[in-house]
Amino acid sequence: MKLTAETTLKGIAIAMGTIAVLMVAMEFQTALEEERAEAPAVVSDDPLRATLQRCRTLTPEALETDTTCQAAWEENRRRFFGLASNDSEGE
Repeated sequence: MKLTAETTLKGIAIAMGTIAVLMVAMEFQTALEEERAEAPAVVSDDPLRATLQRCRTLTPEALETDTTCQAAWEENRRRFFGLASNDSEGE
């Protein structure tokens, strides 16, 4: 394959287009990160929601030993599926 002026210009155009697309993607990523950082945290009167929000920040290893989070997730599942309280299961 001969390297002509036309193929060289096409290669340069493709490279410049690729660089432009990458720069735009980086700008969008930066804008999204700034927007997420500025977004106020959701304030709720529900203590379960606040506990779940804290539990989402824990690592899987920490979740295994955190009984408060385990209980909160269980209560959340119970509410979601509309199940009865588990108090009678212990008998």
